[in-house]
Amino acid sequence: MPHQYTPTPHLTEPAHATWVIAADAGRARIFSVSPDDGQLVELLDLLNPDARVQDHDALSDRRGHVTQGVAGVGHAFEPRETHGEHIAESFAKDLCHRLGVAQRSGELGRIYLLAAPRFLGLLRSNLDPATHELVAQELSTDLTRRPVGEIRGALPHRL
Repeated sequence: MPHQYTPTPHLTEPAHATWVIAADAGRARIFSVSPDDGQLVELLDLLNPDARVQDHDALSDRRGHVTQGVAGVGHAFEPRETHGEHIAESFAKDLCHRLGVAQRSGELGRIYLLAAPRFLGLLRSNLDPATHELVAQELSTDLTRRPVGEIRGALPHRL
């Protein structure tokens, strides 16, 4: 299922803007820092509705079965990652792709990442090297559902 997003009217940003990303596996809010007063202006609110689906709701009731060897000894197949992990990884890749596109177009100059701990790790591993160089600060905290003022308060005074 494609990720839903709600664009805000402030999508025309100056070249080399500073962006603040507040994200977890279910939501990513992208803010631009106003050059005039340092306040955050929300650009996008990306939602990942698949993150709400529990692993047991997304999978079949019975695990696959593998038979090996001459004796026919079998065991249940265990997936390498859970459905939730797969959904989070896909969402992180999508977000990192969007950041990479902004970096390559020259509209992005600096990034502040505020993300839930596990999701921050996914972002780190999925950012391309050129975009990763733009990361000014990472905060391992989930502020996606917090008011804009609280998100701004978690960042340095001067951005």
